[in-house]
Amino acid sequence: MGREYRYSFKIYSAWNYEKEVEDLNRASEEGWQLVRGYGLHSKFVKNEHVRYRYQLDYGKIDDIGRYIETFREQGWEYVNSTFNGWHYFRKLYDPSLPEEAYEIFTDRESMLEMNRRWVRLALVISIIIGILAVFYLVQVIRAPKLPAIVMFATLAVECVVLLRGVGIMRNAAASRSRKGDSLFVTLFFAVIIIGALSSVALTVTRPTTTTDMRAGDVDEPVIDSRFGAVTVRYPDNYYLDLDLKAPSPITFEVIDENGEAVYSRTETEFHGEDIPIRLSGGEYCFSMSCESGYHLKLRLD
Repeated sequence: MGREYRYSFKIYSAWNYEKEVEDLNRASEEGWQLVRGYGLHSKFVKNEHVRYRYQLDYGKIDDIGRYIETFREQGWEYVNSTFNGWHYFRKLYDPSLPEEAYEIFTDRESMLEMNRRWVRLALVISIIIGILAVFYLVQVIRAPKLPAIVMFATLAVECVVLLRGVGIMRNAAASRSRKGDSLFVTLFFAVIIIGALSSVALTVTRPTTTTDMRAGDVDEPVIDSRFGAVTVRYPDNYYLDLDLKAPSPITFEVIDENGEAVYSRTETEFHGEDIPIRLSGGEYCFSMSCESGYHLKLRLD
């Protein structure tokens, strides 16, 4: 008979690692022994003949062989490491031993140093995310568009949650085993994924149109000449860069699918950038009317 395996898809935060240790210990007591640990999914094998106590360590290891040997000398069996620096260890459970025998760190300073290693990395990531969030915030303030708003909100949430974790890891008295934190972190990852994908989808489906038209002269007046079909898939603020130049007044309009002008400008010479136009979903086009030669240049995004 082959071995029986199962997978766990619980998500744990770095500052809630003791809750993962508790869950691993409980699984071992129920006869499920860890094969490969990971923060997002773990693999277990059915074995009711042994029972382990698990512990985690964090950090970049230069000499993994010596690192594993150091823990082996203290009675810890190495299970695996994750790409982001977490290392899983276990020790056979002996009910006659005190709980202190299953502490992976022999002194408080060693545990605090592990926490500090994670805090340093989290602060670097938070700074990078904060810089990106400020970049998108500037975009939102200058020209509010839905993709930039969604991305800013996503980055802001990510930065706040990471800084919350930094505060917990820095506080030596704070609990690293929070029952509701797994759900909180799962929602956090869901917000990040949905927010990032939504921002990308909104950006990809957002229309961008560029036109450059000119004529030295016209044989007869141009009346409501329409061009440049545009499909707008979602309501948002759109921005128009427009250049008009002609000997006599030239009229430019943005026309909706009902034939109504949502923007109109009549000038002999005009230059405007980031002119805000609120567009709903639907089909749009441009219209031009003039009596003489002209130069019309536009960009809508």
